[in-house]
Amino acid sequence: MNRDASSCRSIARLLGAHADGQLDAAKTLEVDDHLGKCEDCRERVALDRAIRGSVKKAVSTTTPDDVRARMLVAMAGERARESKQRAEAVATAAMAVAELRSGVEDGPAGRPVMLRHWRTMLPLSAAAAIAFAWGFAGKQPMAVGDTSARLGAGFSNDELVNQFVDVHRRPIRPETPDPKEVRAFEREVGVPVHVPQLEKNARFVGGRLLPVQGGERAAMLQYEVAQANGGVQRVSVFIYDPRRVHIRSADQLPPRAVGTAQVRVAQAHGYSLAVAQHGAVGYAVASDLEDSSAQYAVAADRE
Repeated sequence: MNRDASSCRSIARLLGAHADGQLDAAKTLEVDDHLGKCEDCRERVALDRAIRGSVKKAVSTTTPDDVRARMLVAMAGERARESKQRAEAVATAAMAVAELRSGVEDGPAGRPVMLRHWRTMLPLSAAAAIAFAWGFAGKQPMAVGDTSARLGAGFSNDELVNQFVDVHRRPIRPETPDPKEVRAFEREVGVPVHVPQLEKNARFVGGRLLPVQGGERAAMLQYEVAQANGGVQRVSVFIYDPRRVHIRSADQLPPRAVGTAQVRVAQAHGYSLAVAQHGAVGYAVASDLEDSSAQYAVAADRE
């Protein structure tokens, strides 16, 4: 009795592999010989085969037509909601740019200081457009009286900001110039990565993944913007997951309400920097300053 029970326990460990045909010839013969003698093990094998057959039938069963119809309706509704959200984002971005333009055009001596190329921007994200607006506007000079207030609003002690500014100042070669391949960065970054479409004088150079704090990744998008004087301004857009990647010093700056978004703007190491969050996506934008007179410029009208 004890010898038979021990034999059953030993064979029972091999029954699954036997059913899958994974045993070598010697073990297969041993199991077959035991099954010929042991009714309990034969019943166990029969039960296992019945369960496998039932699973196969369940997997091969097609979804009922009414369930498929409901799923298709739900998917169509979700696509419609996403389209509406994108349209609202573009409308918000347009309003934000209009607010910025109207604010800065009333600057000192009535001289317009908003960059002309902003009238041609067509962003995919309200937050991205606003961040671009702040970053580009950051190269414009402001009244001397605002300089003292500006000095205390820097990011220069933030490690992550220093990294962003450093790779903007000395750009790394992009991994790919293809926006479709850049969208695949989502798997590494953890949030959607879209390439904002800029028209006329803005050219998308390429994108790459950038290691950041805690072993996380951010996406870096590089642009070149042609200037009226024939020069080129560089703009770097960093996209990251704000739940895992934090720009801590941004909390020290008062948020600027632009449209429905809030943007925190400052200057670090002679570069204009804007930080914004749109839903679960974080953005940081670094842009060149045009000359030394603008190194303490605020990236928006202060009124």
